[in-house]
Amino acid sequence: MAAIGLEELSSEILSLMPLDELIGKTAEQIAFEGIASAIIQGRNKEGASSSAARTIAAVKSMVTAMNSGRKERISTGIWNVSEAPLTIDEILAFSMQKIEVMAIEALKIQADMAEEDAPFDVSPLDAKTIGANGKVYNHPLASAVPIEDWIKVSSTKSSDDDASDPPAITLSVVVQLRDPMRQYEAVGSPIIALIHATQFYNKTDSYNEETRYKVMSLVVGGLKVRTPGRKNVWDTEKQRLTALEWLVAFGMGKAGKKGKRLESKGPDHLWSISSRVMADMWLKPIRNPDVKFTK
Repeated sequence: MAAIGLEELSSEILSLMPLDELIGKTAEQIAFEGIASAIIQGRNKEGASSSAARTIAAVKSMVTAMNSGRKERISTGIWNVSEAPLTIDEILAFSMQKIEVMAIEALKIQADMAEEDAPFDVSPLDAKTIGANGKVYNHPLASAVPIEDWIKVSSTKSSDDDASDPPAITLSVVVQLRDPMRQYEAVGSPIIALIHATQFYNKTDSYNEETRYKVMSLVVGGLKVRTPGRKNVWDTEKQRLTALEWLVAFGMGKAGKKGKRLESKGPDHLWSISSRVMADMWLKPIRNPDVKFTK
């Protein structure tokens, strides 16, 4: 993704996944407005009622997923997950708790308080990607489509095709942490989460059943902008300070520890951390090499 340059990548992400202004709103208001928006937008589309129903079901599954197994994970530190394959609507809910934990690590990177630095820097790989429609694109986000469109495309494939070449899917979502104690004020800068899953195929499954997937990995990343005077929404001084203040307030950072921002020099870059699922268990996140922007 970094091959297209910082400004184009930033614009592409926010155009595909715009961030709404949520300051002063309660969680209930946000959920209600999201459901209402799905209903209104779908009124003039075929299958509007089913789309709204999927949205409501997705919200409910996320609420359940955020609490499922939380106490056990906190007490043991072991991230066991369900081995049951997931529908496409369940993939995000399945990953929510891990996204939450990795988002805290992202705050530390934004505040220059990360315990682990990137092992090294790399240049972007100018690779092509093939979308669900078979077209070739110059970067992954260019081939992104709404989930509803993906479901339509994947449902047209035959069961034989699915068995011989199980399709993979990457769900992308922009995450902005907010503080409910301060009227949902934004904490830190936005991050992007990429959830990679592959189709789960069982010969005993009926062809009419909804396609199911197994989550393979999760990548959380963001942008570091070091060029003086370059306007952006990903790495401002205010965002760094809100991340720092929140971490210190909740005992996740040391107030006396100075960030490395003043001494940090070099190109703008894309940073990321990732985790994989192995043996039905999330592994510990690791810091990936930073990818330098050359544009």
